Amino acid sequence: MNPYNPIHGIAEPLEIPTAEWCAENLYLSPRIPTAKPGAWRADNVAALCCPGGPLEALDDPACETVVVCKGAQSAMTTTAYAWLAKCLDLDPGSALIVMNSTQDARDKSAETWRPMWEDSPRLKRHLPANRRREWTKLYQLINKSPVYWMGANSPGRLASKPIRRLILDEVDKYPQKFGADKERREAGAAALAEQRTKTFRQAGLAKIVVFSTPTTDTGEVWKRYEQGDKRALYVRCHACRADQVMVWQNFRVDMDLARTDPGAAVAGCHYECPHCKAAWSDHQRWTAIDAGEWRATCQPRDPRCRSFHMPAWYSKMVTHSYLAAQWIKAQDGISGLQDFINSECGEPFRHYDNQIRDEIFINLEGAYEEGHGFADAETYLPIYAGRERHVFGGVDVQKGYLVATFRQFVDGGDSGGVWAGSVSGLDALDAMAEKYGAKFVLMDQRYRTREIQEWCFDHSGYLPCEGVKTRARSIYTINTLDLDEGKSTKIGFRVIEMLAHDGDQIKDILANLMQGRGGRKWFVPRGYASRADYCQQMTAERSVNGKWVNPGGRSNHFWDAEVLCLLAALRFGVFNLGGSKNA
Repeated sequence: MNPYNPIHGIAEPLEIPTAEWCAENLYLSPRIPTAKPGAWRADNVAALCCPGGPLEALDDPACETVVVCKGAQSAMTTTAYAWLAKCLDLDPGSALIVMNSTQDARDKSAETWRPMWEDSPRLKRHLPANRRREWTKLYQLINKSPVYWMGANSPGRLASKPIRRLILDEVDKYPQKFGADKERREAGAAALAEQRTKTFRQAGLAKIVVFSTPTTDTGEVWKRYEQGDKRALYVRCHACRADQVMVWQNFRVDMDLARTDPGAAVAGCHYECPHCKAAWSDHQRWTAIDAGEWRATCQPRDPRCRSFHMPAWYSKMVTHSYLAAQWIKAQDGISGLQDFINSECGEPFRHYDNQIRDEIFINLEGAYEEGHGFADAETYLPIYAGRERHVFGGVDVQKGYLVATFRQFVDGGDSGGVWAGSVSGLDALDAMAEKYGAKFVLMDQRYRTREIQEWCFDHSGYLPCEGVKTRARSIYTINTLDLDEGKSTKIGFRVIEMLAHDGDQIKDILANLMQGRGGRKWFVPRGYASRADYCQQMTAERSVNGKWVNPGGRSNHFWDAEVLCLLAALRFGVFNLGGSKNA
């Protein structure tokens, strides 16, 4: 280690924080592809500089490996180069930067690394006199220390020379194995490069920096992230002061409005505090990030590894309107959705956890006709003899019509559809409910809130429902709704029950039932496998990373109505999550 300032020849503390050193010495040239050239400022990369964050980990000698699973606009590459520049200035040692390809390494060296050294006065003094021999695109001798640039597609160049500091940039794009012969294959590019740090690791002097936008949960950066302590950035709400981790589920984009007026939906996007429901502007979100704190969420498998999850919305370059526009565009198909999850959420794309396909309905058809209860059919009567039957209805309320399903449940949870279709109005719905003997009918109140609430008060057996927009701790909660709230003379006179439910959790259960998992039977009437409208709507949604989405924007009214039928069975104890009590 060199405890002296190579420029002034005086003692200088090596423990100076990278953020402090950069603020005093680093200049980001306009030649560098950055949105904010000029003197380096910590508030431009506030999330990286927060207590417990990546820059602190880079400065901590007790931490050997720093992993950042990141979204777009994170400035992680420039920040890693800034940290390495500080190290070469104060404590020089060999370094290796690995890019996806040799050409990428040449480009990044010329476009970002070289201007940083040429335009920062302190760094410029370290430039070698013989630039032609000692400063090329793939090799530089800085402060008597070699800096190598290599492409992950060149395995031969990754297997020699001891390296003290290693930067693996966009590691998920690297080749995972080299060689066509399975028995003679070399390790992947990241593993080969990491082997070069062995000497310094044994001495406790190595530092390995790994960062990338993730691809899948089997990708290199996510596997390494899982080895660390999985740190999350906790921020505080300006309204209720509650600590929280910002997740995409708490960003509000009106997707119904997006279908008719995308511009208005983009403009109306905001982050919502899950505790007090306060809306955050971009400025309020950035202010919260400035005061944020990184906290470990688990015990690391590798005690010398700190790992960080850093979605795009931690960056001050990213606005709510940008995120909303990207999310709306992502609904066009699977590839767009995967790109949003990888690039904006900074999460790996997990292929559909539950993918309902049209062909499964052949196996779901029961031996009974539409309009009849399955448990009363000759085929099933011996099986369900003596068990109590219950018919529940679920209604997806649209602005000009209603889509309903009626389903018969027996105690224990087995069920069969009775009827699915649309009706013109509430009176027609009530006639159908009476015809099929529905005990309770649950109605989505989203589009016609007051009308549905009034109907439910006036008609026994009807309950309004509302889906929660974030993952709830419980599947549903029972709320008391006072229709005369605010009218002091009538408070408590007209009170009804309203169910707030977590649609994603119920959809998980429903999808498992339809795919034959969970031990309960779930039937549809004979002929429903060839009903295009029913099958298409029941297969419109997909579960991606635990959240149900409709990537094609198809109608899904029957799916939502079946969810409410299942919610009714849960609410009234006919369907028990603990298992079938009559099995």
